[in-house]
Amino acid sequence: MKMIYLANTRFPSEKAQSSQVMAMCEAFARHGIEVLLLAPDRKPVSADDPFAYYARERTFSFQRVPCWDLIRYAWLGRIGLWVQTLTFLWNVRRFIKKLDPDVLYSREPYVYLFSTGRAKRYWESHASFRLWWLKRLARHLDGVVTLTQASRKMFEGLGVATKRILVEPDAVDPRLFAVQPTHEEARQRLNIPTNEFVCTYVGKFTTMGQPKGVDEALEAVMRLRKRGQAVSFLAVGATVEECRRYTSCEVDGMRTVGHVSQTELALYYAAADVLLMPFPWTEHYAFFMSPLKLFEYLMSGCPIIASDLPSVREVVSEHEVFFVPAARLEDPIAREATIEALERQIEYIAQHPMETQVKVVAAQQLSERYTWQARAGRIVEFFSA
Repeated sequence: MKMIYLANTRFPSEKAQSSQVMAMCEAFARHGIEVLLLAPDRKPVSADDPFAYYARERTFSFQRVPCWDLIRYAWLGRIGLWVQTLTFLWNVRRFIKKLDPDVLYSREPYVYLFSTGRAKRYWESHASFRLWWLKRLARHLDGVVTLTQASRKMFEGLGVATKRILVEPDAVDPRLFAVQPTHEEARQRLNIPTNEFVCTYVGKFTTMGQPKGVDEALEAVMRLRKRGQAVSFLAVGATVEECRRYTSCEVDGMRTVGHVSQTELALYYAAADVLLMPFPWTEHYAFFMSPLKLFEYLMSGCPIIASDLPSVREVVSEHEVFFVPAARLEDPIAREATIEALERQIEYIAQHPMETQVKVVAAQQLSERYTWQARAGRIVEFFSA
């Protein structure tokens, strides 16, 4: 089977999307599929070689496609985005004609608005949508891969047959933790005091302009520090602007680290005492997200505090994680309840290592289902079905 994976994003980049696409292409190739990943020739990129940057085996082909990269000119607004997209899709056509693939796969639905020959068309949907043409397009695709049950129900409501929908959350690569330093070694390399209880958050501070609960996590840690507890907050993966914003907090117990490659993440996971995923309540977070960090957290061997959201509950339960209520940022009382719950859970984990370890073991066992290889295998079966 021949597949073209169309990804209209920079490779490599600081975005989780690029990492997820590379992981899936490698996993598809391991299942015997001939994969060609087509991405636009855009700048800047984090490195020239995406295989080396993401530590992926060269089991599939990667090709940069020419386009008019006007996105870098912010003053053009959406015009720059559409010019880049249309020129990318225009040049993609010759690759489709030359390879004549059996399957076209993409996270961007608009790639199916032009003729794709005999190839079957599969869309991996990562968000809700409101545009009328997307609703119509979904009914004419050969299959839709969604991340959550809520997303599946949305597509069913649009008239997409249930048999043409597959629910597959995101996943993790076990090799991320294959060579992991000890807790003590990681602390020494990162210059973190051994007596400090480190609460770690991994990822961007916002998604689609929506905050991810970093401020609430920081507030909880600051309150614990004011009570004399040796607790600190480590945020890994911030943008340059986010790092600047929080620099003033570092003296009070917060340390921000910019984007790091997948190969470096294991060091920060090893140094952590608890991992935080305090997403607030929004439609996207509650029903349509499947954050990569959740699956990395599960496999890391570190306890997890997560927001109690339906999308998270589809994957984990109290057997694996400690829950806190998801903050509703427009409601000061609900936000305060989240901060207080974060305080209590951080204290509880620090004081109850035996119970915490039981959850850690359960989390690692659960993570065995959520690997990229297993995920790709189920999607390949979906192609055949």
